[in-house]
Amino acid sequence: MYSTFIKERSTLLGFDFCGIAAAVRLDDDAYRLEKWLKQNRHGSMHYMEKYFDERIDPSLLVPGAKSVITLLLNYF
Repeated sequence: MYSTFIKERSTLLGFDFCGIAAAVRLDDDAYRLEKWLKQNRHGSMHYMEKYFDERIDPSLLVPGAKSVITLLLNYF
C-alpha cells in the first residue's frame, strides 16, 4: 500500500536502492546460509554465526512484522 511512497522517499533521502519484501521465514535461504557458514565462507565476519533463526525469519526479530525494508547506500 505504501511501497511506492517509501521507495520514492528513500530516493529523495539519498539511498541508492530500496527493496520491500514480505517478512516470512526464508526456508530455501536457510539451507544455503547454513551451508555457507559451515564452509567458513563468512571469514572474519563472526557475527554472521549469531542469531541464525532471526536471520532466516524476520518475524522472530520483530513480532508482527509484515514487511522488511532494505535500504542501500554506497559509501565509497
